[in-house]
Amino acid sequence: MPLYELLVIASHHAQLAPIRTLATTTSSLILANGGVVRSLDHWGTRNLPQRMKRGDGSSFSGVCVRRALGYWTMRFDANPPTVAALNERLRLDPRVLRWTTLKVGTTLAQVISPPEDPTIRYSRGAFVDLASADSHSEQGQLAPGAPRY
Repeated sequence: MPLYELLVIASHHAQLAPIRTLATTTSSLILANGGVVRSLDHWGTRNLPQRMKRGDGSSFSGVCVRRALGYWTMRFDANPPTVAALNERLRLDPRVLRWTTLKVGTTLAQVISPPEDPTIRYSRGAFVDLASADSHSEQGQLAPGAPRY
């Protein structure tokens, strides 16, 4: 089963009971369909960086919201029909403002291995060791095609 990561932004109450019940119902749906919950992290209460409406406009009476909301994440293994049912349940829940489900990987190698460095390194000439380049530059013996810094 693929590994997924779920991020939920839900309405905040003075007590954490509504967020706790939302997290338990979400995890019980995954467990009931043969999935495994790997971790559940509550990020706490944060203010929204900008005004936003709920995705379908049904919650909060279509009014733009800018207030403190509860953020939490969950990492879980589940099959794709379970993820579709989970997205449907979160879409219908009035406490959820936004959510996203990311597929982390399908194989163990994709999940465990660190991501590749996306930095592209360009070179203008031949490789020159900077420590040896300083000693050679005094003598005027740089590698052919090497840039002078």
